[in-house]
Amino acid sequence: MPRQRVDYGPEPQQFGHLYLPATPVAEPVPVVMLVHGGYWSADFHLNLATSLAVELSRLGVAAWNVEYRRVGAGGGWAQTSADMEAALAAVGSVLPALSPVPLDLDNVRIVGHSAGAQLALWVAGQRDSPIRPERVVAQAGAMDLVARAAGRTAGAALAAFFGATFEDAPQLYRDASPVHRVPIGVPVVCIHGAQDAQVPVAASRAYVDAARAAGDRVALWEVPGEGHNAFLDRTTRSWDLTLRAVLDEDPWAG
Repeated sequence: MPRQRVDYGPEPQQFGHLYLPATPVAEPVPVVMLVHGGYWSADFHLNLATSLAVELSRLGVAAWNVEYRRVGAGGGWAQTSADMEAALAAVGSVLPALSPVPLDLDNVRIVGHSAGAQLALWVAGQRDSPIRPERVVAQAGAMDLVARAAGRTAGAALAAFFGATFEDAPQLYRDASPVHRVPIGVPVVCIHGAQDAQVPVAASRAYVDAARAAGDRVALWEVPGEGHNAFLDRTTRSWDLTLRAVLDEDPWAG
């Protein structure tokens, strides 16, 4: 599937790959922004979401697979969060002029996996954004950074990301943590493997409870027998459910 590299900022990591439907269309198509995970670390790249981007474009939408500054590649919370805002804004400011396919800017959706789900939910909650997403699909999301800061591996990754431990900067962690930011005013579908060892399904359960209590529209789909990386495998139920959550008209109906 052809892709186009698009820079959304001047820094080397501020770019994305745009995948468009192969079949010509006259009507504007939805745009799906993909945010990969990987502990916010430069050890992981946007190729984690390439297969999903290709599949979505085959199914008739525009897929905007974004890279961003990560720890070890010019990133940290200030830079990474700024990149999320810039990448989302680019949907309205940069992509339309480059796309031969008309884009529906009132129908923008975001998919984030793991750490990418944290970033997706954070940027969706930025109410002054020039582009407001129609929905977020959170795959195995890191929903509570405060709780994760207590873990050895996640705690070290978060300290590197924020440049401080939770004990030194508790409000910084809360401000970035999805469970502490509800309501965001955007409908969310959380999908989580019941056998996830890296980010237990309890994280999504807690987020859904908090979001519902705050008045957000939210659904949780737990996937028996699947783990954290099932979302990267097109043969899994997690993959199929992701496509449904992204493409169905009303995935919250049942």
